[in-house]
Amino acid sequence: MRHLLLECPFARQTWHEILSWLRMTTPGPSHENSLMDWWLQAKQKTPTLMRKGLASIALLTP
Repeated sequence: MRHLLLECPFARQTWHEILSWLRMTTPGPSHENSLMDWWLQAKQKTPTLMRKGLASIALLTP
């Protein structure tokens, strides 16, 4: 599962494209951190008004 969500080149490119398209300044998840670590860091760095959008993206992106 980790490979499909974080390590697969297609998944990493998908994260990059979606976050760029939405102009999110949060970097996509990486294989160096757990998905939970990424989520906690991304949530802190994302402006309050955009957090619901980030949550939706995190749930809907592969």
